[in-house]
Amino acid sequence: RPPRWRSPAAGWPRSSFSPAADVIARGPTRRRKRREDEPSSPRNPSGDRGATGLRGWIHTRAASNFDGVQGRTTTSSRQILVTHVGRGSPADGIMQPGDVILGVDGGRFAADARQSLARAIQAAETEAGGGTLRLTRWRAGSVAEPRLALRVLGTYAATAPYDCPKSRRILDDACDVLAAEPLRPDLFGAVNGLALLASGRPEFLPRVTEFARSLAAGAGSTARSPLTVRSMRRA
Repeated sequence: RPPRWRSPAAGWPRSSFSPAADVIARGPTRRRKRREDEPSSPRNPSGDRGATGLRGWIHTRAASNFDGVQGRTTTSSRQILVTHVGRGSPADGIMQPGDVILGVDGGRFAADARQSLARAIQAAETEAGGGTLRLTRWRAGSVAEPRLALRVLGTYAATAPYDCPKSRRILDDACDVLAAEPLRPDLFGAVNGLALLASGRPEFLPRVTEFARSLAAGAGSTARSPLTVRSMRRA
């Protein structure tokens, strides 16, 4: 029998889920379903996110208002519905939309599915784990245990993210992605520019300096406009 998965249309609260290096949810993705033939966005050239390349839905329901405020909304989840597999990712050719992840390492999720998968990814990324992530997958009435080959990134240091080689690798990878994108004159461009500056990599400094000066010039012209002055007087 298929697992007791209920779609969002059946009444479950919806939450986007993207396994990152340690499966920290990064917020909702677009609500519109992505077509298989739809080109990837410039922000996400490969069409995937995270260590596995999977996107999906996970059940969320806070046990109390306090848990909701604290972000503890996936404690009752026990499975993950796959909705997208990134091209060229570790999951490509192994997982497909409609698959349901029931567990890891030969067992079923007995606690929060998001956190359990996070721990399994961290273990797989260690030298001892060899990059092998073993999933328990339901597909069309059958259960199998496929293996995904992840990058070996090592173990987080006790001082992470400081003095931590694994954290440094993840940050460098993220900055390489940001460096390939345009720095737009808006909030998102400013945040990306700060991230490049915080990386400490000198090759980013000339570009970030030029971007910061362009923002300052634009802010100065806005501050001197008559409309802005009148608005400040009304305030």
